[in-house]
Amino acid sequence: MRRTAFVIALTLIAFSVLAAGTTHRKPKTHTVVMEAMVFRPAALTIRSGDTVVWVNKDIVEHTATSATAGGFDSKMIRPGQSWKHTIRSRGDVAYVCTYHPLMKGTLQVK
Repeated sequence: MRRTAFVIALTLIAFSVLAAGTTHRKPKTHTVVMEAMVFRPAALTIRSGDTVVWVNKDIVEHTATSATAGGFDSKMIRPGQSWKHTIRSRGDVAYVCTYHPLMKGTLQVK
């Protein structure tokens, strides 16, 4: 009986220690600036659940459009405007400006 109580106590302590080591991270917001016909930064590492805000500081319209069919699409972002999207999937997500296909970016989602 005493041994069983000891094993149960050790098990509870172990679970408490493991649970304490698990921290829940709040989602973050990241900014990508569209300026001089490029995305800055062009590559960004984020976590699933984070939000990315694309800010157009250029003099022409741009989009932030996932290169994968069915992904995100900001539609037109006018100069001085922004668009945000919360990323839920993991892996690398390539995106482009559909008006200027040489403008490319990548989100590395952990």
